[in-house]
Amino acid sequence: MNIKLDKYTPSSVASLFILLMEGGITPNQIMSGIILLATQSHELEGTMFSTECLHFLMKAIPVDTTAPGVTEFILSLANESTNIGMLLDAFAFACQKQGSRNIASLVSLTYQRLEADRVISQLIND
Repeated sequence: MNIKLDKYTPSSVASLFILLMEGGITPNQIMSGIILLATQSHELEGTMFSTECLHFLMKAIPVDTTAPGVTEFILSLANESTNIGMLLDAFAFACQKQGSRNIASLVSLTYQRLEADRVISQLIND
């Protein structure tokens, strides 16, 4: 699977994740921040399958909370207009570049499913 960044995802976020992983931060530690942001921001409320998607991802990539600074930094990205979709997209891209192809595929599929869910939910609610 060749993952490319969505046109709305800042490449700087993908670069950040790549640098974090090169510095020894694991994908599981990055997932901790993304999942916490997803639950705290309520960004995915009103969508049909988002919760199931995130639960699946958490089972496949168990969250590791041993890097609280990374988690806090990811949470702060919400102040910079970075949303969950962008984070998942950038995370999948970074995992692919770092050779974690299985994780990249799972995250990319979750991102695509969440984006589809968002569109479907919007159509149903309109």
